[in-house]
This record gives sequence, C-alpha cells and structure tokens, in this order.
Amino acid sequence: MSILLDDKSAIVIQGITGKMGRFSARDLTAYGTRVVAGTAPGRGGLEVEGTPVFSSVAEAVAETGADSSLVYVPAPSALDAVLEALEAGIRLVVYPGDGLPVADAVEMRAAARARGAAFVGPNTPGLISPGKAKLGFMPSFCYRRGGIGVISRSGSLSYEVSHRLTQAGLGQSTVVGIGGDPVKGVNAAEAVAMFDADPETAAIVYLGEIGGGDEYDLARYAQGPGAKPVAALVVGLASPPGRKMGHAGALIGSRADSHAAKIAALRAASVAAAETVSELVPALRGLVGTG
Repeated sequence: MSILLDDKSAIVIQGITGKMGRFSARDLTAYGTRVVAGTAPGRGGLEVEGTPVFSSVAEAVAETGADSSLVYVPAPSALDAVLEALEAGIRLVVYPGDGLPVADAVEMRAAARARGAAFVGPNTPGLISPGKAKLGFMPSFCYRRGGIGVISRSGSLSYEVSHRLTQAGLGQSTVVGIGGDPVKGVNAAEAVAMFDADPETAAIVYLGEIGGGDEYDLARYAQGPGAKPVAALVVGLASPPGRKMGHAGALIGSRADSHAAKIAALRAASVAAAETVSELVPALRGLVGTG
C-alpha cells in the first residue's frame, strides 16, 4: 500500500454532487490533480464542474481508470462507500469525515489491508504531494515541493507547519493527515515506513498530540538502523489528565499518554522534539543542514 501521489494519480470523488464534493472537484482540478470521475447513486450521466458522474465506483473505474478516491458521504453511509471503492479496485481511499463509529473504522482498515490498499482517515484533511496532486481539502498555498515528509494527527497544525516550512525554503515530498481518531486507516508507524522507503523523502516531520501510542512508534523507528532524520512536535503541554482535547484520540488516560512522557521518549530516541511550533523549523534545519 502507498499514500504517495504523483501527477498520474487518477481521482474519483464519491459524493461529488454534494457541497464538499463540488468544492473539491474545482479545488483539486485547479491544483493540477487529475479528477477523472465522480459518483452519486442514480445520477450517472451528469457532469459536475466538468467531471463525468457515474452511478457506482465500479463504473467509474471501468470507464476512467481511477485509482484513488476521496469520499464525501455522511458517517452512517461511509462504511458502505469505502468498501465499494475498495471492492472496485481503488488503491488509495481518503475519508475526511468525523463522527465515524470505531467499529466502522476497524472494518475499513481491515478491508484495505486485505486488498493491499491504503485507507486514510477518518477525521483527516487528506494528503498532498506538492507539485503533483492532492487528495483532500488542505489550502494549496501552504505547500511547495521538496524532501520533507510530514505526518500529522491534526489538520490545522499540518497547514501551519507546512506553511512555515515552505516559507523557510523546506519543501515537502508528501504531507499526510493520519487523523485524530483512536483507530486510523494508516497509522504513524505505517506512514513512517512509507516515507522511509520513499527516495524523494530526506527527513520526516511528525506532528503529534497527547493520547495514543503513535509517538512511541515514531521513537522506535528513529532508534532503528538507517533511520532518516526525524523532527517532531507534540501539542497538549497544558492538557489536564482525563479530559478529551478536541480529537477523540487526544486523551491522557495514563502517564504514557502525557506530553512530558512523549517528549522524553522522542528525545531519548534522538528525535529533535520541539515544544512549540516556532522551535520546529530551527530543529529541522539542524538535522538537514540547511539555513
């Protein structure tokens, strides 16, 4: 499975006739992404923003060769939509929505893995390979092409950090929002492995938060032989124990979930762990030897 896009990636937007589907058809196309199809049950034969609409993903794949999907349907219909895409042979599925039942997320993840496909979501802005294509709703101006792979549990934080990297002349290979829910389609360890294997990625930036174990997976990677340079930011310094902070997975349930414990583990693994956004770019520059 892979989350890396290129200029040949062919995108189908499921739910293209809705508000977000129409917006993305315009936005992705304006960025240069190949949006080849949209789907809406019973509306085959229409066009939305110049994109042909099919009644099913299977029809869209057969007619256009679509290989990636962006899914804009309500949470109660999301499981069926994601499974439909995977069964039609789509290799990369992004579901940005929140409020998804954990059991549905588990089934989506398992179905993608069984088919050797990648599922990104839920609760994600998607992903972008700057200068090539994007599969989500992140603001395009924040990014430029380069060698930094960015993994983020927070959408808005990924925009801000990528914009700061861009302003500092540090372009990105791919930026992926893995989402803030407890069960993720692609988790931090899997995203790191993809960046480790990507020849265009020279260093990795990880944007984490309290709760969950993703940051410990990052620390294990950084300690391994041949690991690429890693810088990280963990937010939630002032978060009180036992209270969920924004994302379903951002909860301090034990000491290991806390900001202090995660920062300590990352630094022990030689990760350049910043405590504020303003510290992150200088920390990364120290690793990659620019500026």
